[in-house]
Amino acid sequence: MTEYNAENWDLMVLEISKKFKVTADFDFMLFLIGIQELGKGMKPYERQEKMDLINLGKCTLLSREGYLKANGRDEEGWPQFEEVKRLKSLTPSFLNHVLKKSAFEYLKIQLQ
Repeated sequence: MTEYNAENWDLMVLEISKKFKVTADFDFMLFLIGIQELGKGMKPYERQEKMDLINLGKCTLLSREGYLKANGRDEEGWPQFEEVKRLKSLTPSFLNHVLKKSAFEYLKIQLQ
């Protein structure tokens, strides 16, 4: 599982599904990245917190790709980001591709 492609993505999703005993999907992958970046570990989260963690996962990946830049944390310890490149110029399908490729690279490192 060295290079991002559809087959390797599916293998990673399967590996994560087995590891966490869930049926993982893209949002679950983003959720895991959000948990990792928040640094408070796996615990029960309210629905809104889960949505915030998924968004944190997206922001983390977009910062790795140069679209956002981390600029500290808020009073509750959540990472904050600012836009560096215009996100609105990305088509939804290209944005999805960028996020999946970056998630693959991020999780590949975390799973080692």
